[in-house]
Amino acid sequence: MLTALKAYYLSASLLLFLFAVYSNRNAAHAFGYGVALNIFPLALLPEVSMDIARIAGMPLAYLPVITAGLALAVRNHARVPQSYQTMLALAFVYCVYTFFTTVIMGGITIANVAYWAAWPLNFLIYFSAAAFFSRIDTQAANNVIKATAVILVLGCLTGLARYGLGIAPDANFMPLVNRNGTVVFIVMVFPLLFHVYKEQEKARARLLFCIGCIFVTLAFTFSRSGIIGVVACILLYYLRFSLGGLAKTAAVVLLIVTVAYSGVADKSLQRLERVIVTSQMLIHGESLDNSMNDFNRVMLLKGAIATATDNFWFGTGLGLENYQKAFHKVSDYGQASKAHNFYISYFAELGLMGFSLLMLILYLASCKLYPLSSRHKAFKVSFVAMALMMTMNEYILMPELWFFYGMLAGISRARDYLLVPFQSRHLPEQLFNRVPNRSPHV
Repeated sequence: MLTALKAYYLSASLLLFLFAVYSNRNAAHAFGYGVALNIFPLALLPEVSMDIARIAGMPLAYLPVITAGLALAVRNHARVPQSYQTMLALAFVYCVYTFFTTVIMGGITIANVAYWAAWPLNFLIYFSAAAFFSRIDTQAANNVIKATAVILVLGCLTGLARYGLGIAPDANFMPLVNRNGTVVFIVMVFPLLFHVYKEQEKARARLLFCIGCIFVTLAFTFSRSGIIGVVACILLYYLRFSLGGLAKTAAVVLLIVTVAYSGVADKSLQRLERVIVTSQMLIHGESLDNSMNDFNRVMLLKGAIATATDNFWFGTGLGLENYQKAFHKVSDYGQASKAHNFYISYFAELGLMGFSLLMLILYLASCKLYPLSSRHKAFKVSFVAMALMMTMNEYILMPELWFFYGMLAGISRARDYLLVPFQSRHLPEQLFNRVPNRSPHV
């Protein structure tokens, strides 16, 4: 089956690349098609571990969106808007730094090279998406955002159907993506539902149906981090001290509470309760034993902190291989997995120098999005919620993340200047490096 999956992903990704590179109209929807290739054609497939379904050390599930990003790079002639020059320079320095700490110091191995290469590849995807989407008009941008939100909802329905039919043990709708990876995608795209509702004046009942569908999917995915992320999105988007804002927040919270007390989310709520109990024990200085469900997570977290302290300035180097070597020097815990916390794990891998550089890059990326005070605040809500999610996972290398936020950054930039349709007015030359002789509606 693994051979068949490799053949499917390679052929589908190649076709997607050719489709997207053919015209700007096709390229604008490449992200949605890339995500869809991980969901709908594989709906009847049982779950396959990402650790097994790989090619050249890279998860097969990443291939479609990577090729979509590369297609945008071709459409742009690899050009980057001038406003991204500082961020591009920092990304270059970061790649040089991590190459030295990972490949030179850690050794030239397939794992080290693969982990390192994922970073320049994701940076390329981000800058390509940002450059491309800074050139499309408002209507085209709204269509792309709506299509992405629709794919999320249809994906959730697919996941529920897979779970109901007994194809999968949970409602994960991406068979080749681990449950936590799917949850990251859900929380990332979720705020776009509010954007579509506001921009296109969709019926409120439809919005509530979509939110309910997503929450039920998270409940049957048994993901506490997903529930926390979605609730955070709702609070960030709607919670403001006005009658309308409080009423909307209350309506959505009521919907969530109704689903929670219906019984479908019992397992997820039990997982959340365990988090609270564990946190209280740690705060009061009580010790955990290996009979507790969160014992493994706590021990990995303690080991990660010790590893980060021991490699404070320059880190262990990227990748599990380098991390494990350093972990075993400071901890005798049998498992040497990462801590399921991006900030602690990557501080250990990068050290203060590299981690500070990465945080600066991510900060600049967040500045490219509309602020929380804007009408289009759904973009920033997604980014802030993802920053929260990274305390519970380490999926920073998912190409979907970099493509998605590059796309939103480009749309944000285009709307800052584009007051009339693109056909009637081109953005000034100094605002971006236009791809010559290429219309966005070819």
